[in-house]
Amino acid sequence: MKKVAGYIRVSTRGQAEHGHGLANQAETIETYCSTHDLQLTGIYEDRGVSGANDIEDREALPELLADLDEGLFVGVVIVRLDRLARDLMLQETILADVQKRGGDVLSIAEPDLCSDDPTRTMIRQIMGAVAEYEKKLIVGRLAGGRRRKRRNQGYSGGYIPMGYQVEGDGREARPVVCTEEAATVERIFSEYAAGSSMRQVADGLTGDEVPTRRGGTWAQGTISTILGNEAYKGVEYPAIVEDDLWERCEIRRGERFKKSA
Repeated sequence: MKKVAGYIRVSTRGQAEHGHGLANQAETIETYCSTHDLQLTGIYEDRGVSGANDIEDREALPELLADLDEGLFVGVVIVRLDRLARDLMLQETILADVQKRGGDVLSIAEPDLCSDDPTRTMIRQIMGAVAEYEKKLIVGRLAGGRRRKRRNQGYSGGYIPMGYQVEGDGREARPVVCTEEAATVERIFSEYAAGSSMRQVADGLTGDEVPTRRGGTWAQGTISTILGNEAYKGVEYPAIVEDDLWERCEIRRGERFKKSA
């Protein structure tokens, strides 16, 4: 009886993409082995790992290859090709790596995956390219969704600029103005528009013991970042700074950059 190992993987979006959770993949592999006279020695599991991750950026796959080197099994069973990789070059690298160690890859969804037949090889590579293309589409759609949510002033996760806080949970989460921090932001814009340098604005805030987000002292770079953040004029977030004040600061910043050029 031929000894084989199973390999299963899901990314953080794996189940949403194909409905193949780790438990489902494992069960499918076990059933396949029992009906094809294969001795399943174990299943190697990469949880929450992107199909674009290189071999060294995974935990289970390097272990599987090392055990294949030790002769613990001679075949690797996967549910489908995109569970191995969702990048064409990476897919072919992994397949070649397994074969170099004297093993072969058996895909339940794609029979004769590693056949020497040129047509089968071409089909496999086309499938790898399609998987890579689908991955990029998914990433693009998710990024677009986050951008749309920000445009609608919904919270899409990640950093929240000073002056705002998140209100609500899940899909109802929204960035709202944090009154205390917003007053600091308005002060920064007002003092800079009135002629203070960024260093003077920073020193004044530190001298008045106005708290920063991280509890340290104010720096010129922090002031520059705040002055250049379009969120404060109402881009993707509720506006804190009026258009006229923003424009005056923008003009000053532009003149400053011209002088330093």
